[in-house]
Amino acid sequence: MGRRHERVFRTALIPVVSLLVGLIGVLPAPTLADTPADLVLLHGKIHTQDAGRSIAQALAVRGNTIIAVGADESLSRLIGTHTRTVDLRGRVVLPGIIDAHVHPAESAQDLDKCSMHDELLPPADIKRKVAECLKQEPARHTPWFEVVMVNASALTLTRQDLDEMSAGRPLLLESGDGHTAWANSAALHAAGIGARTKDPTGGHIERDANGRPTGTLRDVAAEIVFAAKPAPSLDFEAGMLDRAFQAMRATGITSVQDADADDHLMQLYKRLYDEHRLDMRVRASFGLKRTDRSARALIGEALKFRTRWAIDPEHLRADAIKIFADGVIEYPAHTAALLEPYLDAAGRPTEDRGPTYYPQEHLNSIVAAADAAGFTVHVHAIGNRAVRSALDAFAYSRQRNGARDNRDQIAHLELVDPQDVPRFRALGVIANFQLLWAERDPYIVAATLAYLGAERSRHLYPARSLLDAGALIAGGSDWGVSSFDAFEAMEHAITRCKARGGEPLLPEQSIPLQVILDAYTVNAAYALKQERFTGSLESGKRADFIVIDRDIFAIDPFALHETRVDSTYLDGREVYAAPR
Repeated sequence: MGRRHERVFRTALIPVVSLLVGLIGVLPAPTLADTPADLVLLHGKIHTQDAGRSIAQALAVRGNTIIAVGADESLSRLIGTHTRTVDLRGRVVLPGIIDAHVHPAESAQDLDKCSMHDELLPPADIKRKVAECLKQEPARHTPWFEVVMVNASALTLTRQDLDEMSAGRPLLLESGDGHTAWANSAALHAAGIGARTKDPTGGHIERDANGRPTGTLRDVAAEIVFAAKPAPSLDFEAGMLDRAFQAMRATGITSVQDADADDHLMQLYKRLYDEHRLDMRVRASFGLKRTDRSARALIGEALKFRTRWAIDPEHLRADAIKIFADGVIEYPAHTAALLEPYLDAAGRPTEDRGPTYYPQEHLNSIVAAADAAGFTVHVHAIGNRAVRSALDAFAYSRQRNGARDNRDQIAHLELVDPQDVPRFRALGVIANFQLLWAERDPYIVAATLAYLGAERSRHLYPARSLLDAGALIAGGSDWGVSSFDAFEAMEHAITRCKARGGEPLLPEQSIPLQVILDAYTVNAAYALKQERFTGSLESGKRADFIVIDRDIFAIDPFALHETRVDSTYLDGREVYAAPR
């Protein structure tokens, strides 16, 4: 139906709709309450996130579905003998938070490990803290000792450093950004990494002057060591995931997009699903591995994965793919792909533009094949060359396949060249931001600004530029790399600063609260292809919502991180209640 004819059709319906509304208005009140609601919330400030961003007083739920949103007086008629009522007493209700880029199943396994808490530490302090962890280790001795959340900024650990921390027992340290690992000699031996081991596609094994591995592994190279670790039981790992989801629900998260999944991680989600403990909507992205293979082979594998894990269209599915186009910018990794070379510490140009994980022609063929198969393509791109390469691949795919509404997205977007900003809207590519990082933290101050220079650094996390150019912005956390608290990320998106009084990072790139709230609700729902049933609080949608302790639209943005969730509902069930 053409747009003009659609307008005529709607206009013709107006008198009929008006008549029906008039008839409904004169029906006796008991008729409206013949099928009462199971749950009614009253006396609140409900931000519906509908098209008009309207605010209501009350919300009614029957089963797992919202049946009405409106005024207290109107919805009170839906209260029956067995209806549960909640007096909000003026509290604010929002749609459930949707984290569009996160790693729940994988990161949950780090909850009890020795952590450096992403602090900027020299090698001597890391050695001391690791020694303390080893002393405090519980009686249950594990074959390997793992340390997580190591800040990789400007950090160099030698093989001798690593062996001094643990001589005979395999030791593995993992960076907070998820792109570097350090393994001692015992761990390298267990993984079969030696002088003759070749760099895997998408990764790098650092070596000394004699070609001997130093123990530092970048990107995909780290997976060689991860694969050598003894695996705990499925029940244990599923239990850890359950703990992580409990913590997420306490911050209001009701849906997640796992940004890099495989069969093992999907088994953990399926275990919780089968045991009726998956109180979370999960959409997974299949992480492409051994990417030197043909596009046909890679997408063929992804198709089998999608079919194998099509468990529940509303609660557990895997219909996206994940591509790592580069690594990270921070020194000394410098694995993000840049259009122009990195600078050295003195500000002089080098010859290093970062690695190329995908030749453009190969990336084009993979993205086009994934698009034709109906996958959402989810690309990790940190550097401006990686962002451009991803956009070029999407452009190739559009030219070959046409527009297919697959909700393709590029995540992180730390550095975007201004020439590429308008292409997001033109190509329909979603900007999947992790704006908790948009601040002057050690990663930016100590390991990024000097190596990019002043001119390029003007384009770090360019949220406002993309917004003004018409791009759709979705919000994600990238946990376990950083906190999954969306309200803290909202604060940084607005203030571009860690705390009041600090120096903001490019304040001109600040975006309004409504925009970043959209990013975690309606826009994230769209990115996950679930906007039909989540993202806003409207009649007919699933009852995923949260009650919070303050009106976030009426407070100082620097106080957003103090927001607490009183209760979280999924499918109309309360799945988290704050201790009272």
